Amino acid sequence: MSRYDYDDDQVVVVERDSGGMGIGAFALGLAIGAAAALLWAPASGEETRARIKREARRARERALELKDDLTEQVTERADRVREVVGSKVKSTRNVVTDRVRAVGDAVTAGRDAAAQARIELDSAVAETKRAYADSRAAARADRAERASLARTDDLSDKDGAATEG
Repeated sequence: MSRYDYDDDQVVVVERDSGGMGIGAFALGLAIGAAAALLWAPASGEETRARIKREARRARERALELKDDLTEQVTERADRVREVVGSKVKSTRNVVTDRVRAVGDAVTAGRDAAAQARIELDSAVAETKRAYADSRAAARADRAERASLARTDDLSDKDGAATEG
């Protein structure tokens, strides 16, 4: 099979143009068709002019009705879009406000935890300083007691040597 072989089926593509000119073009075509029908219809000039005036008046009335309908549709759609956008904006504001509040709460909790940790650290440092001071005092007292005992032993050794001799 070569690369140029393909199905012989015919495909029909229908495109839809929604540029807004569809209704206007239809109304214009309708008016032109009505005018052409009046001009080629077998009637007298006066009857034809009267008919043209009537059809022009009807076409103007239809155009005004069409304009009013389109204005109403556009207004309704604009109102719906405004409502949808308003609700989306409100929803987004609520989400952002909630997240800002959550971040604020987290920051406050962090500050509180840091303050509590600082208090606990200061307490632990003060306790460690007291324990160190107490141990130094105990060590001094122990050294003083040993020195006193050593002096007492020295004196008693001297006294014992003096009494023996």
